[in-house]
Amino acid sequence: MKEGGAEVTIVPSAKMSKSKNNVVDPISIISSYGADTARWFVLSDSPPERDVEWTASGAEAAYKHLNRVWQLSDKIANMDKQHVGEGDKDLLRALHKTIQDVTTGVESFGFNAAIAKLYGLTAALGKTKAGYAAQHEAIVTLAQLMAPMTPHLAEDIWAHQGGEGLIANAAWPVADPALLVEDEVTLPIQINGKRRDEITVPKDMSKEELEVLVLANNAVVKALDGATPKKLIIVPGRIVNVVI
Repeated sequence: MKEGGAEVTIVPSAKMSKSKNNVVDPISIISSYGADTARWFVLSDSPPERDVEWTASGAEAAYKHLNRVWQLSDKIANMDKQHVGEGDKDLLRALHKTIQDVTTGVESFGFNAAIAKLYGLTAALGKTKAGYAAQHEAIVTLAQLMAPMTPHLAEDIWAHQGGEGLIANAAWPVADPALLVEDEVTLPIQINGKRRDEITVPKDMSKEELEVLVLANNAVVKALDGATPKKLIIVPGRIVNVVI
């Protein structure tokens, strides 16, 4: 029974809603996980106009994710500033695609869609072997993109990475059109209609050059065992099928 005599509807699982008298006091959420976690979890669950299905496990998962973002920031802040790695271009492509998608999400109040893209960028940053400059740009921009949802964490990351002033006063990131253009394509390689491998090649590679690479692929070489394929079917930009 709620204060004032209103009854609480008990159901196995229900969206948090005033009409059901099952709203969770935000103070308890904030005291356990912090305001940033509360905002991140609520906004990532569904669009603002819909009810939220509150779960303690969901809030805990959001809290762990934000801690992971901070750990990535700390790792990058302590990197050798001269470190040169590999995969810079891939990381920057992922970064600028995220800038575009998050900007669209925030402007349309689709915060849940924007946060989904931020999860993806965090995963890419966690796996990358790129150099310091690319990783630094990525974590600083990630903080800017997260700022509307997690302002406290964003400011901490900004300061930790040597940002000037407040992140709230910094210009919103703008995607570089040149980094939004895909110049490579990954094609699945099928052998007699069954997928066996994949190959990543320049988007404008000629059919003849692609044939040479496919026939040199380990899975294809093993399947052919010295024989010549009956047919090599190439659908540009989509798939390769080796018929033996």
